Amino acid sequence: GMLSSLLPAVDASCFAGVKQVLLVDTSVIRQQGKQQEQQRIHLCYSLNENRIKQVKVSDQHTAESLTHFSMGSGDLILADAGYGTAQNYIYAQSQGADVILRITPKNFLLYDANGTKISLIAKLEEAEEKQMEWIDLFGLCKYKKENGFVRVIAHKLPVDKAAQARKRKIRKASKNQYRIGTQTLLCAGWVVVITSLDARYCGEEILHLYTSRWQVELLFKRFKQNFSIHTIKAGGKAYAETETLLWLILWTIVECQAFQAERFLTEKRQVSYTTYEECKISLIQVISSLCLSWSLFVDLTDKKYIRYLSKKQRWRRNQKDAFYSAVLPGLLA
Repeated sequence: GMLSSLLPAVDASCFAGVKQVLLVDTSVIRQQGKQQEQQRIHLCYSLNENRIKQVKVSDQHTAESLTHFSMGSGDLILADAGYGTAQNYIYAQSQGADVILRITPKNFLLYDANGTKISLIAKLEEAEEKQMEWIDLFGLCKYKKENGFVRVIAHKLPVDKAAQARKRKIRKASKNQYRIGTQTLLCAGWVVVITSLDARYCGEEILHLYTSRWQVELLFKRFKQNFSIHTIKAGGKAYAETETLLWLILWTIVECQAFQAERFLTEKRQVSYTTYEECKISLIQVISSLCLSWSLFVDLTDKKYIRYLSKKQRWRRNQKDAFYSAVLPGLLA
């Protein structure tokens, strides 16, 4: 739909066997009144089809993992450093998928054929001394009793971008009141990824494809800004998951309507609206439809709901959950 104008399809034809490029990421929505509680949206987006393929909503105790998604032969997964672990790499390989995952060099354990550890930090330091811009090497990663043959590609950022990356690290350390190490500052000046793609493809081609991963972050940003969703109401686990999914469904409907409105206006050559205005118009239409739908399955004049809707509300947690469990399932239906 409309997202195709923001997320252009990628040409992965130069990568043999790759049929679909999937962007994977996780975003957080906090719950009001519970500063420590949050919901995580695990999302898989197809860059070829310009649409969301898979979504999972969980609580804060569920880590970022590729095991949340189904994948297979012909899929190429792009994900940030949160997914850059041996466990995720080996899982994707076991499913027949290829990956390009960013890693944190000081945390990723790499071994040679003899089982000797390869220090990626030492490799970066050596590259700095020799003024090298690229590192490309092969090794093994391990998870439990399984091994994965992995390729590591590192590219040195331009001076200005490296300086910006280090400033962000220093600012974050200052904000959270911890000391930043020299290794962290060194790694900030490099982009380091692991991949299952072989030596037929040069590091530059692989990193160029990886840069398209930022588009899934744009997707989350668009979702949160269009509806001002940065927090959701406090409630039980079931309610939090339901509300988050409800907003995702609503957003998808609005995006489709906004795209249709934009196309109609273009065809009729009438006055054009900004994307923001189109989404606002569509949101009003959707909310109106939902409000109408409520009257079809919930009688809010019923005595059992009056106490929740009166002006003098005395909210208790169990009352809120009872009301949500009565209203939301029908709304989703």
